[in-house]
Amino acid sequence: MIVRPYTLTAPIFLQAIVCLVSCTAPQSGRPLPGRPAAFLSHGEPWEKDLVRSVAPVYSHDNRAAYRQGSGVFHVSIDWSTGSVLQVTVKKSTGYASLDSAAIRALQQWQFRPASWRILDIPVDFKMANSHQDYYEKVRKAQQQQRQL
Repeated sequence: MIVRPYTLTAPIFLQAIVCLVSCTAPQSGRPLPGRPAAFLSHGEPWEKDLVRSVAPVYSHDNRAAYRQGSGVFHVSIDWSTGSVLQVTVKKSTGYASLDSAAIRALQQWQFRPASWRILDIPVDFKMANSHQDYYEKVRKAQQQQRQL
């Protein structure tokens, strides 16, 4: 079976990291170097209050089937702790497995307390064009994460 390199883009408002986020994974399936390249900054107001983000898992099965899609997820946040209370699908990616991956990742997000109650976060699952695209996107994501 051929595994293609892929890019997960989710708008952190998430343009394409959940809200606007981009994630990529190497063709070999090795973990990303350093900390995960979860989401790219897209200048959304809530980004400054994002304390912890987890990238959705773009499973081998979804990549092998070349499943791609964009969705929007409604996130309810606990005002006192900043923890995500509930995530629901506002607009599906078109695949239940991609929706589930996005929901599982968003449930692990943490925001600064007393900052947000509800957000609609877009998430895009998109295959990369080449292995080189993957490394370039990881490099850019790591640079943007250092600036946050």
